[in-house]
Amino acid sequence: MRINGNTYTAEVTSDDRLKVQASAHNPAAIAAENQDAYTVIFEQDSGAVTSDFFYLKNTSDKNLHIYKIMMQTVTLDLDISVITGVTGSPTSGTAIVPKNMFAGGKAADVTCEGRDGDMALTYTLATDTVDRLYLHQRASGETYVGWQVWDYPATIILSRDTAMVLYVNIDPTADIDGTIYFYFG
Repeated sequence: MRINGNTYTAEVTSDDRLKVQASAHNPAAIAAENQDAYTVIFEQDSGAVTSDFFYLKNTSDKNLHIYKIMMQTVTLDLDISVITGVTGSPTSGTAIVPKNMFAGGKAADVTCEGRDGDMALTYTLATDTVDRLYLHQRASGETYVGWQVWDYPATIILSRDTAMVLYVNIDPTADIDGTIYFYFG
């Protein structure tokens, strides 16, 4: 068979169709090859009931895709909302620098901050919450609960100049360790 003037060999099925093989690649893995996949690691104390303690804003022209969130707490049970549609700028936050999954890769085009207490941002909890995460502390006699993981196969997508926060619904004194995995694409 000739394709574009070149000679290639190909198998043809009994209904005169080409036999082909395809492979699928994880979008996050492709982004990592292009230096566009990141993790952001944080350790915060929510500081107050109903406070937003983590902020992530996309400042890139590419969409930011959050595909996994991991968190743990060793102090108290937690109910955390993942909120998009956030406006305003965080107050008194501390910058958190995401790490590129490609060792030595470029910096992420984001604004990322954490705060032990409320960052005074604007959103509507009832309509802007995209997920509720429940973290459980150690029960009596348990030595370790471990990390809890939330995978988002469809991803949480932030377009340019949109932001998300993590917001604690209960418990003002919980130590929260977390990692968020995201890529641009």
